[in-house]
Formats: sequence, C-alpha cells, structure tokens
Amino acid sequence: MRSTRFVATTVIALAAAWATPARADAPLPAPGAASTVDLMTLRLMLQKGVITQAEFDSAMRDMADSVGGKAADTTGLVIGKWSATLYGFAEADYMFDTTQSYSDLSGNGQVAHPGSYAASNPRSQFTVRNTRLGFRFRAPEYHGIRTSAQIEADLMGDWANPTYTAATGQPTENQFFTSPALRIRHAFMKVETPVVDVIFGQTWHVFGWQSTYQPNTVSLQGVPGELYARTPQLRLSKTFSSSDVTFDIALGATRPPQRDSALPEGEAGLHLAINKWTGTQTIGATATSVAPASIAVTGDLRGFGVANYPSGGTLAAPALKSTSEVNKMGGGVAVDAFIPVIPSSAEHLGNSLSLLGEFVYGQGIGDLYTGLTSGLTMPALVPVPAGSPVGTVSTTAYNPQIDPGLVTVDGKGNVTVIQWQTLRAGLQYYFPGMDGKMWLSANYANVSSPNAPGLVTTTAATATAKATSNAATIRNALNWFDVLVMGDITPAVRLGVEYAYSADRYADSQTGVNHRVQGSAYFIF
Repeated sequence: MRSTRFVATTVIALAAAWATPARADAPLPAPGAASTVDLMTLRLMLQKGVITQAEFDSAMRDMADSVGGKAADTTGLVIGKWSATLYGFAEADYMFDTTQSYSDLSGNGQVAHPGSYAASNPRSQFTVRNTRLGFRFRAPEYHGIRTSAQIEADLMGDWANPTYTAATGQPTENQFFTSPALRIRHAFMKVETPVVDVIFGQTWHVFGWQSTYQPNTVSLQGVPGELYARTPQLRLSKTFSSSDVTFDIALGATRPPQRDSALPEGEAGLHLAINKWTGTQTIGATATSVAPASIAVTGDLRGFGVANYPSGGTLAAPALKSTSEVNKMGGGVAVDAFIPVIPSSAEHLGNSLSLLGEFVYGQGIGDLYTGLTSGLTMPALVPVPAGSPVGTVSTTAYNPQIDPGLVTVDGKGNVTVIQWQTLRAGLQYYFPGMDGKMWLSANYANVSSPNAPGLVTTTAATATAKATSNAATIRNALNWFDVLVMGDITPAVRLGVEYAYSADRYADSQTGVNHRVQGSAYFIF
C-alpha cells in the first residue's frame, strides 16, 4: 500500500515543488521534527542523512547526462525512507541549413548529392522535440543493498522525417513538429551490492562508456562520429575507488542488433578516472559539472544471420543459394578520453580548458550511431539472373530481416559486414571571471567505411538501357565540425548558438556540403 501511495502522489507533489524549491542553505529541522512527506534536494537528503554518500553519488551518475551538477539541487519528494526526483529540461531549437539534407536531427545522415534539388535549396526548422523529462526513484537501503529505478523520455519518438505522401501511420510535417510522440530513453532498475552492481532494463551501451564522453554541442545528439545508443540489457559492474583514482569494470549482455541472429550482443569495458585532476565539462548541451580526467577502453561482439542472397532460378521464383543462414560476426573496439588541460574545481569553474576524444573501429556497428548507413543497405530486389532477355527487370523482393547499415551484399552476391571507422575530438574553454557561466566549444569528426569503395556496383549498358551505378548514393567519408558559444542567463536558463559544417565525399568523387546555423534555449530543472 505504501508503494502504491508513493507512486501515485509523486507527480502532484513534485509539481508543487517547482513553485517552492528547497534552498541549499535552508536550516535543517531539529531531530524528530521531520514530517512524513518532505520536499528537498539531493544535497539536503545527504545532509539530513536520508541518503548515504553512496546513494547520492549513484543518483548524480544516473542524471549526469541530462542535468549535470544541477542534479544535486534538483527538488525531490521524500515519503518516509522512499524518495523520487524529477529532472529534465525544456528545449527550443531554431536552425537554418543551406541544403534540404537534414531534419532537425542531422545525426550521421548524408548531405544531398551535388546537382540534386535538395542540394540546391535551403531549409529552416523550429522544433521542441528534444525536450526531456525524467523520474528517478529510490527505495530505502536494505542490509547494505541499494535499489533504484529511472524512467526518462523525450519527444523524439516520431519517424526520422515527416512525410508528404500520406503514408499510413507516418506524420505530416505539421504533426512531426507540433505533435511529436513521446519516446522512452531510459527505463531500468539498478541493484547495488557490496559485491557487484546490476542493471536490468534499457540504458546506455557499455560500448564507448556512454554517456561520459558526449561532446558539448547544441546539435541534437548523436552527432557525426559519436557512439550514441541505448538498448535493453543485463549489466554487471564493479567500482573500486580511493581518494586518488576510481576504477570501473563492466560486462553486459544486450538486445541483439538482429533478433534472427539468435545471439545476444556482448559488451565489456574498463574505465579509469584520476579523481584529483578535474576540469569543467558539459555533456550534451545541458549537463555541466566538474569531471575527473579519465580514459575508457570498451569492446563489442555481435552476430548476424541472414538468408543467402538469391541467385539463379526463374524470375518468378528465384532460388536461394542455401536454405540455411549466412552467419557473420561483427563488433568493435572504442577508446575514449577526457583530459583537463587547464584544470578547474567545484569552487572555480572558470578559465578551464578540457579536451575530449573518441576513436572507434568496428564491423556491423552502424546502429550504435545515429542514422549511420552511408548508403550501404541490403538490396531490395533480386538481381536479374544471367542469360535473361535484354531489358528484363526482376521485381521479386528479398527480405533479409535486418536493419540498414549493418551488413550488405557485394557485387558477387556475398553477404558482407560493413566496416566503420570514426574519429571524434572536441575542446571546451570556460571563460575566466565568469565561474563557468559562459564558454566556447568546438568539435571535429570523421566517419568512413573502409570497405565502402569495394561495394560499388555497376550494371552494364544494354541495347535498351544505360549503364547504372550506385556510386552516387554511397558515401566514402564524412567530415564534420562545429563551433559554438553557450552561456547561462540565470541558474535555470541557458542559451547557445552554433555553426556546423558537413562535407560528404561520395564514391563518384562528388562532395556534398551543408552549412547549418542553430540557436537553442534551455530551461533546466
């Protein structure tokens, strides 16, 4: 009964807390004077002994990528020994592009090919879809076991783009921007014990030690070259810490990227932080905190199973090479680092310079990035068998039952795992004399597929048809950079303006270029 009453009253009580937020310097009540229901910040919960230091640290980590250091002063509801915290931000974005290549979220999408209509005309967009709302729930510690749960959502749940064809279930442009759909980002429970910590549910991948190394940018994430993905998983982890260093080890079994492979995805990682070497860091656009220098090495192993690509047979019923699956393995290695070049502390956030970097090499890992396919998808149609009459076109569909960007078929009809290599680097400089309230950031990323050039196919010319090639749709490499200025107008309101440059090099040697200017506003709570 207590648990039911706790959940049912959480939203109402937290709404009241917005109007009367708890002050960090408010006097503590006398022993025994606390009421059954209280509104207080995480910081006050720690000071009053409602939560332990370990529980406070766990909560700060869970909310780090959304509100950063502000999590300590986020108002929560305390009912007896239970507590809940409401957090998130309201976001408004205004963007102008010199081409019609992207929606509001550009991700790793491709710049329109030079000479096309989309490449020759601009676009402007206003959106609130990146607005985020989260709840974190904590149960009382039980015999040294700490338990919590987190549910977080945003408004990015619609399709990647609006549609103009009235397709069933897809939004119009008006619906896409003004009535966006709710999307679950995180939904997990965490059990922390003296021996091992366990996560059940959907949260960040271990691969890339997400979200510790996300760049600071007003662009909707993930940006080019950024590992940025959440998935259902079962994770085991352990933290070893001292006053000087913190060492983490994690091992996870996650949702397979292709369910028909019948194999869970496996991930593992090591993370080392130097606690006394700290710098100011903003994760994403809203999460600013003081973070220690750190490095992480992570690995991923995954399997795929697709039917052999059809070959031969009649046009009406092409034959498969085999009735069994073609099994392929993929995975990768990632190295991430955060380096405070000019250190800072919680008392002095200004005049701080930090560097951030990530290098990844892998196969079949396109889904771990946002919208990364580079035009490399499984062919939709069966090729015309050799010896067919001139001009014959096969329309028999081939369904590999796998998401794009993971595997494809080469010119000989062999299933091939797509290779990916990404490099990302960024810097953040916080101006002196402003206590971290204004800063400059810049980021660079390179995305390439080492085996993409070998996947270009060409159809020979015939008496009735010209030669065709997919070279104009396959991207060999993407180079992207941005520069932005951000500042806090009040403790809750943040503004940012950014210029971003994207250049796609296609397999036909053409380069598509897009320039984006974006202004964003955030109310962080």
